[in-house]
Amino acid sequence: MNLIKTFALNKSRLLKAPELDLSGEAKSEFDAIYNDWITKGNGAFIPYESNYPVSLFLNYIIETKDILVHGSNNPSIDCFEPKDSTLFNGKPVKAVFAASDGNWSLFFAVLKKEGYSGSIRNLCLTAPTKKGVKRYYYFSVNRNVHWTDGTIYFFPKEPFKQGGIRNEWISESPVEPLAKLAVKPRDFSYLDKVSRHLETESALKTILKAFTLRK
Repeated sequence: MNLIKTFALNKSRLLKAPELDLSGEAKSEFDAIYNDWITKGNGAFIPYESNYPVSLFLNYIIETKDILVHGSNNPSIDCFEPKDSTLFNGKPVKAVFAASDGNWSLFFAVLKKEGYSGSIRNLCLTAPTKKGVKRYYYFSVNRNVHWTDGTIYFFPKEPFKQGGIRNEWISESPVEPLAKLAVKPRDFSYLDKVSRHLETESALKTILKAFTLRK
């Protein structure tokens, strides 16, 4: 079944991120950042000075540590409280949300929420492979979009459970971040590949376009 899923996703028009193929130097650098900052759990900003893309760092930490991430425009959240929201599958829930994908969280970190009106349509799917995890995305916004600096928060995985889709996670209790990372729009690898949709277009049509049409 996984082979069929992977074949279908590879044939789709979704944005694709290959499995991580990091050098030993990159892994050592990322492990050092994790040990020096995230394991301390004091919520401090990580002074990220690496030459490696932020998205690689995030997905490496997610894939190798018990860590989830959350993207926000707000850099000053000390504790996340559960809020009424909706899971990816439409089920209502009161929870703190997190993701097991760096690019998905980067999208929400740098998409400016203030002044934005209308829907945000997005999709994040993963497929395990012999080499690791292959990731697939679709991002679509309306004409009101603006980008801004944002923050990635790092959460312990323990209080979370999976939500309405594999990479969506929820905690029904408050969560304090272990650390945070300041990010800029350029850190989001797919900034120039975000699609546009009309508010009159149904969500189903948008998703079908994600699988069948080029931007």
